[in-house]
Order: sequence, then structure tokens, then C-alpha cells
Amino acid sequence: MVTIKDVAKLAGVSPSTASRALHDNPMISPATRERVRQAMTELNYSPNFSAQNLVKQRSNTVAIVLPVRESPQILGNNPFFMQIIQGITGVCSQKGFMVSLATGKTEADLLSSVQVLMQSGRVDKFIFLYAKKADPVYQAVRENDGTSCIIVGHDEAKSHDKTYFVDTDNVKAGYDATEFLFQRGYQKPVFISTNLSETVQESRFTGYQRVMAKQDLPGFEVNLRGDDGDGGRLEAFLEDSADTDAFVCCDDMTAIYLIRLLKELERASSFGFISFNNSLLAELESPALTSVDIFPYDLGEAAANLLFVDSNLSESDRHIIIPHRIIERLSTEKN
Repeated sequence: MVTIKDVAKLAGVSPSTASRALHDNPMISPATRERVRQAMTELNYSPNFSAQNLVKQRSNTVAIVLPVRESPQILGNNPFFMQIIQGITGVCSQKGFMVSLATGKTEADLLSSVQVLMQSGRVDKFIFLYAKKADPVYQAVRENDGTSCIIVGHDEAKSHDKTYFVDTDNVKAGYDATEFLFQRGYQKPVFISTNLSETVQESRFTGYQRVMAKQDLPGFEVNLRGDDGDGGRLEAFLEDSADTDAFVCCDDMTAIYLIRLLKELERASSFGFISFNNSLLAELESPALTSVDIFPYDLGEAAANLLFVDSNLSESDRHIIIPHRIIERLSTEKN
């Protein structure tokens, strides 16, 4: 079996230096770290995480915390989260860390899962793939001594010294998406949400409202909860707002769900649609969805990199914004 001594010998360094390089010790030069990594690759060396954890009383694991509403079917149903996770795991693998998913069907289940990781697993690095006001799960992580936390999203408490942020400017993204519809000739777009308590959706809705106010028009929001009453609720809204001609959907999955509901009501062909995330499903939908690409792989990669940087970053450096871009497709082609 290949050991760290074998790696050190091939890299031309001492075993202690090889070990420090493996754990990205800042005392080791980048050139030496690269030689050690190359030696690891050539020898197909895998660190013994269990033994290391017993010595350090800490786990070589990064916990990815998923939002409750996505947790039960996350891997099969939402490509957006899969791309973020891929970005995170790519960086963590290079750093010699494993990844664990914290999920739960309820907020209480998710909190319990995170607490087990902190207490039994001794995990001290967390990446939240959501931001939510007054979130007890996030509060539990923040209050635990020795933990570091990255939020993919926005939080009002940006000054907390243990938390960094990677985000899209979702207010601007919501604004740009709505403005895009007006530029294409639509006049009465409606915002479709699933949960405005999530700050990403709230921010996108704020951007939508700003465009509507600029146009001197009222803004409307319809919440689709994914239950049996959605069809009736949507039909009732359309009867009261007959001049609706387009929808700004909080994400691609919601847009696809909305199109299915409208097809059941035999009304889908009369509307324009724009959504967010630019997943593969958006391109495959009929009509193909115009979507705001927020580059989820880049979000995940940036979030993971923040876990391994100097903890004394300035306030501005602790909040990274990834630019967005509108990808135009048939769903906003005015009839």
C-alpha cells in the first residue's frame, strides 16, 4: 500500500513536508505543493482520512446544506444544484476533502442532520446552498465555535466574521429578466414564486417590482406551492388578470411546472416565459425557455475556494458576486 513516505520520496521532500503540502499549509510553497500532488497522482495515493481525523479531532469533510424543499429529490430533479455540487466537489477533492450532503424533509430534520455532523462527525466547514431569513439551521452553525460557513446567496448579517458569501446580484437579475420581456414587446408580466421567504426569490421579485414601477404598472406575484390547488389558483388569477401576457418564473423548474399547468388549461401558447438558472431542462422544454444563466458551477467553485482562504479577508473580499447572462430562446418570441 502506498504511504505518505512513498509520496514524499517521489516528490523529493520529507514526509512531514508532504503531509503539510497535502493539507495546504501556507508555509509550503505552491511549487512544492504541486510536486506533492503530482506524486500523489502518479502513485494513486489516497489519504487515510479516518486516521487523520482521529488525530486532529476534526473531519476532512465539507458539509453541503441543501434547502428543505429540494432535499428529498435533489439529485434527480434539479440540475442547478447538481452543477453547484460539482463545482464544490472539484475544489474539495483537490484540497484533500470529502463532501457530505445535509438534507431533511423538514426544517427540524435538516437541523438535526447538521447538528450530528457538527457533534459526532466534527465537521467544521459548511456551505449552504440557500439563504433564508431567520433560519435556525444557519444560526446553529454560526453559533458553533470553530466552524466556518459559506452561503451561496445573500444574508443581511454580512458582518459575521465566520461567514462568507458567494452570490448572484439577484435583484439585478430579476430586473434584467423583466426588462427583457418589455423589450420583446410584452406589457403585463407576472412573477411566479414558490417561496418568497427564500432570499433568492425575494431578491428576484424585488427586481421585477422595480421594472413594473418604472413602467407605472402594478406588480403581481402568484405562488405555486406544488400542490393540487395550483391549477385552480392559477386559473382564477388569469380570469381576474386577463391582460397577463408573460411570466417571470423564479427558476427553470417552476417555469416547466407552470407550462404544464397552462397546457392543462389549454392556454400555454399565448404567453411568454423567462426563468432563471439556464439548466439543460430549459433548453429541452417546449418551447425552449429563455433563462438567466447564473453559472452555478462557478458559484460552487467560488464557494469552495472561500473555505480555504485566509480567514482575515476584508469585508468586500468576503462577498463574491458571479455575473449573470440572459440566454434567449423561443419562449420569449412574441407571437
